Amino acid sequence: MGNIMAVCRREFSSYFLTPIGYVVVGMFAAISGIAFTVSLFTYARMSVEPTAYGFPSTPDFTETLLSPYLVFCGMLIMFLTPLITMRLVAEEKHRGTMELLFTWPLRDRDIIFGKYFAALGMLFVMMLVIAVHLVLIARITTLEPAVLVFGLLTVALMGSAFISLGLFISSVTRNQITSGTITFGISLLLYVAGNLGEQLPTANPTPEGWPEMLRSVVGWIYALVRGITVELAVDAHASEMALGIVQPRDIAYYLLFTAFFLFLTFRAFESRNWRA
Repeated sequence: MGNIMAVCRREFSSYFLTPIGYVVVGMFAAISGIAFTVSLFTYARMSVEPTAYGFPSTPDFTETLLSPYLVFCGMLIMFLTPLITMRLVAEEKHRGTMELLFTWPLRDRDIIFGKYFAALGMLFVMMLVIAVHLVLIARITTLEPAVLVFGLLTVALMGSAFISLGLFISSVTRNQITSGTITFGISLLLYVAGNLGEQLPTANPTPEGWPEMLRSVVGWIYALVRGITVELAVDAHASEMALGIVQPRDIAYYLLFTAFFLFLTFRAFESRNWRA
């Protein structure tokens, strides 16, 4: 554990020895702050004139403001994650310091978890901004503390998943710009694919004139592909959690997402032995 923390401290401090840490935190604070302010004023107008916005009465605060705001923060972290993860391993390779790191008495797990925890440290700093906003919400509303806690948990799970993806991409590239671009592209693809999947019809798309057995097989494959595509949406599992409704499948999605890409990162590190 001591080696992991040593790598973590080294990596985390490097964020603030360069402009990256300040730029990421500053951008997140500015954008999330604007979103929070706009959402709050919009909800205030909705509360005064709910019928003008299509609500029969005062809209629910959690559904109208809190949940969309937290999901937005999670998606904002998705767009900023490439800036955090692109340099974790790719820059070490580019500068030739990765080989030096391997000569230290460190295991692969020390390096991987050390760098992963350092990126999580950046996520924690950004979540402090969200925590300030939630404290303001707690002072002006009567929401249950559990709802706010699960809201933070939602953002934490989303952020940890994106970081694991970025760490893996950084481990298989040698250029941090390439790493950041690929991480952003895959994250955006997962987001877009899930939303497009929801637009696909649920009915069997095969023509009526096809043989019944063929229609059944094609319909089953179509339903499976559509279901997987919908479940891949990184924001689909966050909406209910942000409302304080926690389901095991939503938590499992983010935990498995994180574990899968950490596993691939370990395999990427082991591949240097295969090449040797």
